[in-house]
Amino acid sequence: MQIWQYTEDKESYILVKLYKEDHGEGNFLGNLDDESIKKIILNIKPDININQAFGTLTYFGLLPILVIK
Repeated sequence: MQIWQYTEDKESYILVKLYKEDHGEGNFLGNLDDESIKKIILNIKPDININQAFGTLTYFGLLPILVIK
């Protein structure tokens, strides 16, 4: 699956958006397999429900992840 990542780093939070299509923002991470994508998601937020998060990305094509500092 082709993945793009956009990161917004603010004083109180970090917002990371993973996309399946190019939306004009973010960096292209490459054509990754499912396990590589899951590792990226878990590196961003280790306590996330990985099956739900990956399912959201797969179905909707977008996964926003908010990490409070």
